[in-house]
Amino acid sequence: MDVNSINNNINTLNNSSSLQLDRVGQSNQIEKKDNSELNLTINEYNKQRDELSIDVQSLNDGLAITKISQNAIDKQKEFLNNIQDKLSNVENYQDKNDIKAEVNQELRNFNQIAYETKFKNQNLLVTNEFDENPTFEVNTSKGNFTIEKANTAQIANDIFESVNNYDLNKSENLNASVTKIQSSYNQLQNTYEQFTELGNALETSAKETISEQRELYNNNVANKLRDFGKESSDFSKTNVSSNAGYLAASQSNIVQDQTVRLLS
Repeated sequence: MDVNSINNNINTLNNSSSLQLDRVGQSNQIEKKDNSELNLTINEYNKQRDELSIDVQSLNDGLAITKISQNAIDKQKEFLNNIQDKLSNVENYQDKNDIKAEVNQELRNFNQIAYETKFKNQNLLVTNEFDENPTFEVNTSKGNFTIEKANTAQIANDIFESVNNYDLNKSENLNASVTKIQSSYNQLQNTYEQFTELGNALETSAKETISEQRELYNNNVANKLRDFGKESSDFSKTNVSSNAGYLAASQSNIVQDQTVRLLS
């Protein structure tokens, strides 16, 4: 094998290597173009991830408030139904005012629910003059959700006055108390439906936010795989160049050995 042959082989190898490297480079350019939407920096990814996590936490808190409040209101409606039943059967009493003790016990149970219903030490069904904000607010990066705070304890107070301040032996007073119970029940039901509406909106937003989290995660994984592919191609380039050098050196050694034999 002569020197010219070595040069030809090396030139052929270099041309082949250059062609392969060009193809790899073109492939990388195409892939970079196709995956441009995945080009998230670490800071961008962390920022979006943290933002979405905070949104999900806020939405979860809002959903907890709606569910806890609805469960409590369901129990309060049961107490109102009990009072309604007692007033409907008051004809069994010789003195209809005797029913007041039983009604008041139901109202105490009603109020107990109102004052014990809390989330993170915040009253959900009781308000007072010290409340700085008359609404519940759920704030996210995409929007805000609000609902007016309910004060079901006031419902119990109004019923107490309607029942206890008048003589129930008079039909007009008894009928007024029955009407008051019904209107209070409707008021509770309206509050329940408001929480239902809020809960549905929060649940929809939570699903969308979780979907965004999943998409962000998948994009980040794809981005890492793309970077791994680029590192692999760069490693291949280095190997091709190194192997070309090894082949040239090997062929030079062969010629050198042959030259030594001729001179010997």
